[in-house]
Amino acid sequence: MSRIPPNLLYLTIYNPTLRPLGPVADDDEDAEEQAHILFYTSKERAVSRDRMLRQVGLAKALVNFSDMFNGLDTCNNVHSQSKRLIMVSPEPDFWIHAGVEVAKMPRTPPDKGKIKAKDKPKANEKGKEKQLDNAPLYDYQEGSVHDLALRADILRGYEQFKLTHGSFTSILSSIGQEGLELQLERFFTVWAWSWNLEDGAQFGDHLGIPLHPSIRSLGPTLDTYSQQLPDHALTIFIQPPYVAPSPQYSAANLPTSLIRHLLSLIPPTPLMSEDISHDGTIRNRRASDGDAPNGKDPPKGLSTSSFLGMPAVNMNVKWGWPAALTFGKGSSKRPSLEESKLGPGKDKEAGPAPETTAEAVALDHGALEDAMSDDVSREHDSSSTAIDGPSISPPKDMDAEHTIDAPSDSTDKVEDDSHASRTLHDGQSCAEVESASAMFSATVAEPMIPPQLPPTFSHINVHLPSPDDPKITKRQKVYYIINEQNMLALVGLGEESGDSDPGLSQSALILLDDIEALLLAELSKTLTPDQLTLSKILQPTDTHIVSTGQYTISSPNFSTKSGYLYDAEELQKGDPDISEVFSRGLSPQHWHIARRGLGSSAADDHGIRPEEVYLQIFRKEASLSDVDNVLAGVVRRSGLADGAV
Repeated sequence: MSRIPPNLLYLTIYNPTLRPLGPVADDDEDAEEQAHILFYTSKERAVSRDRMLRQVGLAKALVNFSDMFNGLDTCNNVHSQSKRLIMVSPEPDFWIHAGVEVAKMPRTPPDKGKIKAKDKPKANEKGKEKQLDNAPLYDYQEGSVHDLALRADILRGYEQFKLTHGSFTSILSSIGQEGLELQLERFFTVWAWSWNLEDGAQFGDHLGIPLHPSIRSLGPTLDTYSQQLPDHALTIFIQPPYVAPSPQYSAANLPTSLIRHLLSLIPPTPLMSEDISHDGTIRNRRASDGDAPNGKDPPKGLSTSSFLGMPAVNMNVKWGWPAALTFGKGSSKRPSLEESKLGPGKDKEAGPAPETTAEAVALDHGALEDAMSDDVSREHDSSSTAIDGPSISPPKDMDAEHTIDAPSDSTDKVEDDSHASRTLHDGQSCAEVESASAMFSATVAEPMIPPQLPPTFSHINVHLPSPDDPKITKRQKVYYIINEQNMLALVGLGEESGDSDPGLSQSALILLDDIEALLLAELSKTLTPDQLTLSKILQPTDTHIVSTGQYTISSPNFSTKSGYLYDAEELQKGDPDISEVFSRGLSPQHWHIARRGLGSSAADDHGIRPEEVYLQIFRKEASLSDVDNVLAGVVRRSGLADGAV
């Protein structure tokens, strides 16, 4: 039996204060209710009008009923055995309502042979019993979805729409209801069915954007650079998945959707592969741009993983080449193409060479020099044909030997004396000739790489909320520059400041270089060898995440979907008097802790500061006092108590 993951049933956006745009027929009783609906999409392809109105009407009724008892805390979610109904009001009078089905498992039907005779249905109940037998039975998993995660995902989608299109109120006042419906249809149809509910939400994604681990070192550098910019200009440094805002940017309290949008503009890290040719040249190419030698698509499924940090090497070995894999055996000189055609063990003229002995043999030095010169020239010809890339061929009236030997003073003398041009000059060794040949091959093999222009500022148009009224958005330009995987973004420069200032790009590149040097210095400090013991290696590592309202600081290995942390957060948000939650599982006996109100920032309406800490301890022998000490150490190192973050 396979588990059916949670899925979205329908999503709708409505405003109960809207009225029909045109005249309404007298017999159309539902025209006013239908005018409230701005957007609707469902898992089913065709949904009747009555069913759509019933779903929206149920959501409005639940909200109105909860307002009768508590006008400050409206109904946000409703639980049933198989569904979750989520209601979110991002703006006054606008509601986003979603119906989500929880995960379920098919239940094994009971054995009919074990049913007792007295439990058998009567004759008039057999028809109903057959219908119930045909209906599948499921066991629903209530903990597969969490209300806080669903609500945070819906608000994140709304903030993304608000950033790229504007707020609902601004669009309705500027282009009317029909224009708002059209933009909602284009955006939320794609967003709704790309909403990933199957994998489950990672705890911490809804708490904020991860801050850079070196934020304390980067803060003064960004502050110094921001002082050189015009007034109201804000600076933020982004290195996926981390961000480092300047103090001015943090004080502006801009939406986190802007940072998420900027993160999506940074291209992913390209996977580099080394194409090694047989002549020893190495060319770096992107893995996505590689083509097969025959011009077809490259084979899929090639692994790009590395072993012990060494990059993967793609060796395109030409197995048809002679001496492709000699591994140092045999002659160190590659045989020529003519020799390879004759096969192994055969010579062009005299057959296999006899074995050498220790006895002195009389040699003809003149014949030896002629033979060595002939071999070198043939080797140069064969190596020049193996060069991958554009080749430079000599003129037709010039032989390959003339490209190696020094030019002669008299052309007639070279043409008449062909034997002299094939011999070595006086005092010139074979090594010098081979060196000249290698230099020629290297010159031909090096491709011409065009010079790369330095990166410059680009810009995007976004809609940012007004400081006086968050419902009203204003279109602004955000300038950004990307150098490798680092981005520097500037907000509030104005419409023409970023395009007309040529020195702005140069100063931004200098800042990025300074930041890279600073990060390398910070990394070198952390690479000092530690004295690891067996107990430290086998001991489970505690994980934590600290939220400052917009940003988060977490341990490197923090990754969890624990329902204990979601329940603790929900308890704290439901009751302002709860500041700490300690819970411990049964199997395994892990500790889960949540604490809030630890920072030095301003408190909200309930007198609670937004800073909060979530901690997991995987040591079953840890006591409650040990857990409290670990929590105090996490808060002290994070800098929440002294306001460093």
